[in-house]
Amino acid sequence: MKLNRYYILALTFCLIITEANYAQTTRRSTEGQTLSSRIDKVQHNMLLNGANLANANGSPFINDEFELVKFKKLGNRVFLARYNANLGEMQLKRENDTIALDNTKNLELTFTQSNKVYKTHSYTNKENISKCGFLVVLMENDSLALLKEELVKFYDRKPPSNSYEKIKPAEFKRLSDVYYYRQGDKVSLLPQKRKDFLKLFPQHSSELKDYIKENKISLKKDEDLITLFEYINTL
Repeated sequence: MKLNRYYILALTFCLIITEANYAQTTRRSTEGQTLSSRIDKVQHNMLLNGANLANANGSPFINDEFELVKFKKLGNRVFLARYNANLGEMQLKRENDTIALDNTKNLELTFTQSNKVYKTHSYTNKENISKCGFLVVLMENDSLALLKEELVKFYDRKPPSNSYEKIKPAEFKRLSDVYYYRQGDKVSLLPQKRKDFLKLFPQHSSELKDYIKENKISLKKDEDLITLFEYINTL
């Protein structure tokens, strides 16, 4: 299966993508040059971290191996992909290299083995930064959706502060997932405290309070949140 350099099946699916060949490490030609594309950002980050990235413990990927995926708009055609939760990028494997899908486009794909669905959304994260990126779809209908952001953070190599300490190697560390909800077209952070969560649905706060208590619902677990949102959908 052969993919065009800038478009995946351009005649049937106008999907603009950005080249992201992570093996490439060409330096910028001038010191003050502005990064003009996502590939420049990837190269720049790799050059800054250098050997630390290559030798870091852990992984930036949710799964290191590329797995089969299907795009909602492409029927039964299959591709190989993996999600880089450190860069927030969905990577697609081609014959000779790897590309990163454009997060600003309306995309939805499913990993066929796990049935895990990723969908692009515009949202504001917990650091109050506006983003466009892939969120995991845990539950969704036309009016309401439960979404999850997967995060991996890179910690640089830490030299010892005294003669008794050892060098702490660089590492990629999986952070706690962050939950969001969509009402209509707006995606917002999902409150983790019960009293704040109940304020989202004031007309059903009494029923929800009882349901959460009786079923010992945790607002920090996938399975419990899915159960809760499915219940909300019945109210």
